[in-house]
Amino acid sequence: MDGNEILKKPVAILGGGACAQTFAAEFTLSGHNVRLYELPELAMESLGDVLKTHEIELGGKQLNFKWFRRTGVAKVDVVTTEITEALKGAGLVIVAIPAKGHKAFFEKMIPCLEDNQVISIFPDNFGSLILKNMVREKRININVMIGGWSSMPYGVRIIEPGKLDCIIRIRNLLCDALPSKDGDKFFEILKGIPAFDGAVELKRGDTIIGVDLSNPNPAVHIPGSILNVGAMEVSEMEGILGIPSGKYSMYKYGMSPAVSRVQLAFYQEERRIADAMGIKIIEHREDQFFWKGSIMGIEYWVPFADVVLPPIVGPDSVEHRYFTEDIPVGAVVRYRLAQKIGVEVPIIESLIRIGSITCKRDFLKEGISLKELGIEELNKEQIVRYVREGVRPS
Repeated sequence: MDGNEILKKPVAILGGGACAQTFAAEFTLSGHNVRLYELPELAMESLGDVLKTHEIELGGKQLNFKWFRRTGVAKVDVVTTEITEALKGAGLVIVAIPAKGHKAFFEKMIPCLEDNQVISIFPDNFGSLILKNMVREKRININVMIGGWSSMPYGVRIIEPGKLDCIIRIRNLLCDALPSKDGDKFFEILKGIPAFDGAVELKRGDTIIGVDLSNPNPAVHIPGSILNVGAMEVSEMEGILGIPSGKYSMYKYGMSPAVSRVQLAFYQEERRIADAMGIKIIEHREDQFFWKGSIMGIEYWVPFADVVLPPIVGPDSVEHRYFTEDIPVGAVVRYRLAQKIGVEVPIIESLIRIGSITCKRDFLKEGISLKELGIEELNKEQIVRYVREGVRPS
């Protein structure tokens, strides 16, 4: 797969949310031929008039250390609910959707994939493992490169469909391919895309599992949301604390030394999982947890701002993705991995169980399983060999 040739072909963006629309706008404004795809059942709500006009307005401060800003109204070449229209002839395929939607998109994608396409998942959230396993189970012989990233490259919100407020750009990010032997090529192809024009440091992670365990969302969002659920709910119902409905921010109103201690403990258990597998994840100092931006702010650190994240609102209910995505995907997979390799993770397990009661759901039952990742039958050594070399026991 020649990187230059990949990026000369049309770019397919899968998803209709804030980040997917931002990717589509950025690639279009940078001169690429872009196809934006959304699931038919979601398209009217997420894309609205963009389905007809194809226009996406990119704005916002876009804070970053390179002082880079890209704005304008992008006229996207193709906006579609037909997956074949998006994928046919595309070189780079960007999947920019919440993790709980991965399987629905992958079901549509897989029959339409073409040899030599590069699939990049933002954030990966174990999506590469799920996609690779679905391709294997369907016995489809296709030569594609699959990889993902530890987070999204933007802190962005939709003002209305087709109008974006990009608040900040990512400062540093990790990636890898599945398997890691393809990682250097994956990195070379992706490192120069428009989404990273404001980034300071992009690095290879140590396996796709190392990338996934480096995603800060579970460690920050889950304790921050569960331990503040009362204040969040009451502020939404009664408008207390001077917080208008819909404006509650976990980062602004929910971060404290006690909450930070739980977030740190969650991260320490992630480290134990990685250490037991012989995999490196991103390293954080203890003191980095004790400010309102927490370790999320390390990724999005920008000039002359002590706390950049309070403008990011949420959660606004127990149906918010900080609960309904980060627990059944982020926490449950970590817990299952820990069980598999014999590591105790009492903090992660407790938060899953308390979160299940809080949300009136059984997150252990509905969460992502190791079977869905294609690693249930593998032992620790076999899992590591699979993600590094792509080799499975016969």
